[in-house]
Amino acid sequence: MKRKILNDLMKWKEAPHKKPLIIKGARQVGKTYIIREFAQEAYEDLVEINFERDLEFIDLFKKTHNPKDILQYLEVAFMDKTFDRNTLFFMNEIQACSDAWTSLKFLAESFPCDIICSGSMLGVAIANSTSFPVGYIETWQMYPLSFMEFIEALGMKENVIQSLSDCLLNNLPVMEVLHNKMNDLFKEYMVVGGMPEVVNKYIETKSFKETLLVQRRIISDYLNDMVKYADGSERIKVRECYQSIPLQLAKENKKFQYKLVKSGGNARYFDASLNWLKDSGLVNLTYRLKTIDKPLEIHKESAVFKVYMADTGLLVSQFDESVIKELLNGNLGVFKGALYENIAAQILSMHERELYYFEPNTSSEIDFIIYYKGEICPLEIKAGRNTVSKSFTNFVDKYNSQYAFRLSQKNIGTNKENVSYVPLYMLEMLLDQEKI
Repeated sequence: MKRKILNDLMKWKEAPHKKPLIIKGARQVGKTYIIREFAQEAYEDLVEINFERDLEFIDLFKKTHNPKDILQYLEVAFMDKTFDRNTLFFMNEIQACSDAWTSLKFLAESFPCDIICSGSMLGVAIANSTSFPVGYIETWQMYPLSFMEFIEALGMKENVIQSLSDCLLNNLPVMEVLHNKMNDLFKEYMVVGGMPEVVNKYIETKSFKETLLVQRRIISDYLNDMVKYADGSERIKVRECYQSIPLQLAKENKKFQYKLVKSGGNARYFDASLNWLKDSGLVNLTYRLKTIDKPLEIHKESAVFKVYMADTGLLVSQFDESVIKELLNGNLGVFKGALYENIAAQILSMHERELYYFEPNTSSEIDFIIYYKGEICPLEIKAGRNTVSKSFTNFVDKYNSQYAFRLSQKNIGTNKENVSYVPLYMLEMLLDQEKI
């Protein structure tokens, strides 16, 4: 399965002064698989240790952070391996050994192999660590498969994807039959999501029923992780917050409400739990802006936000099977809009965007506000092809937006207010083309 991060890893390998690399991300997004595939393609050999399985190495790093001592022990433990620049040293499940990431500060300065680390709930471990070697390592976030990765896995030819990209770049409508097919594939992506095991099951069976079983098992694994990795009283609260997300998004006002998690709940009680979910890579938070002005960061309301699941397929899997059929047929009412917002938040987060929304009054809302080509840019997300929105038009007029995009099932185009219509399946392409 082809992943874009593999190209980034190749560039990292060729960098003249690279640092040890930590890849974090939610469980089962494919971190271990892609690191092993990268090692197979780019190196002559791989040395992998797993701190949850190979407990002897925890003792090693507890006793020493000296690169010479660590190397000597590894050479004895892996006598069939050569430790040089042609070998990748992979420390898996590194969250189970805080001494190992402390040692990265010293390994970065004198170790013969390139080093990559990864692990489950690693973002949580890093956020709670006081010994993380800031400045001595490089940290990346890995996400579920993007839509482009999804359709490539299904067998979409590169020339077709390139023709779509050319249409977007030149502001030309996509051939209608292809446009309709892409909308259908995007709906499939929303149902299947981007978890590699789920995508593989869908490719193998073409059955949403089969993928649903895998998705619900992954959710069960996440809930078990919350018990395993969250501290003390947070274990129950983290689960309660996560399990409330479908209900939060099913209502018309999608602002996160603590009372829906637990009667009498408040920010003081649940804030740490939400931060845990964010650090784990399981959710994306979108904050409301008090006003529209640069820099956006200082105008966010930290106490007012929406919470989206990091994988829309996992969100869909939390509802009855009939929801899948209704989504594919376009008959989900209010909740359909929530799913399309969730997938937009997912795509924007994959491109490392900070997420904001704007609510100038109780009757109007701009779904997302981002930076695009350095300018403040509003995004409106529509589930169907009806893209009429007075509040969005008023926003564009009031703030004289240089860039404004309506994302829906409608084809490429521009209206008289200089608002660009872009199919939602092209949001990923739009962000990729930003610097062109």
